[in-house]
Amino acid sequence: MWSAMGASVRGPEHRGDGRPNQDAWLSRLARGTALAVVCDGLGSRPHSAAGSRAACHAVADAVRHWANGPVVPPELLLRLIHALWNVRVHHTGRDESATTCLFAVVTKDGRLLLAQLGDGLVMLKTPKGTTTLEPPDERFGTATTGLGVASDVREWRLHLERNFTGAASILLATDGVADDLVLEKRADFLSFLVTQYGPRPATARARAIAKELREWPTPRHRDDKTVAVLWNDTTTEASP
Repeated sequence: MWSAMGASVRGPEHRGDGRPNQDAWLSRLARGTALAVVCDGLGSRPHSAAGSRAACHAVADAVRHWANGPVVPPELLLRLIHALWNVRVHHTGRDESATTCLFAVVTKDGRLLLAQLGDGLVMLKTPKGTTTLEPPDERFGTATTGLGVASDVREWRLHLERNFTGAASILLATDGVADDLVLEKRADFLSFLVTQYGPRPATARARAIAKELREWPTPRHRDDKTVAVLWNDTTTEASP
């Protein structure tokens, strides 16, 4: 059994300016499939908040179809996400709604897929170690890709395991969180979230994580902040 939790809060800059949170997140646990999505609307785009919400729902819709096809390659899932997102933002415009998109999905037939388009962090933690997706170090300036920017599904970073079993926890974080996590402490941060908030009722989890994000310890960090976590029962039982 998999569980999911997460929260998203406006950063100090958006709170001060009265602007909406440009991040969004979503989780789905149904029909043996576990999904978490985190998206960060590009700040320079006027409808990025709507774009990030649309991306979360586009991923959920696309995964529902992909999860039922064991031999369907991830590339077709990505193409479907782009198509569904384009439909959802047609009235606001692709460029004006551009957003990053990170997600993790585990299907009932044992496929585990991590995917990332744009900035942020995706991390899988198992007893064997960690697997991480993140932007390459050679990025130029603050340039990033995303839905509405990418011209090819090859711009996505992917990690696929076809017969996944055992204990696992997965962290998705927008750059408002990811940029502040010390490399050596990322796995500890994920373990903290699971052990500290995982045992709580779902609504209490969300409130507690949101409070943690609003009280983020890095001074003058102005970005919106969003995290989502997927973990299975084996992870919680194995924790001290």
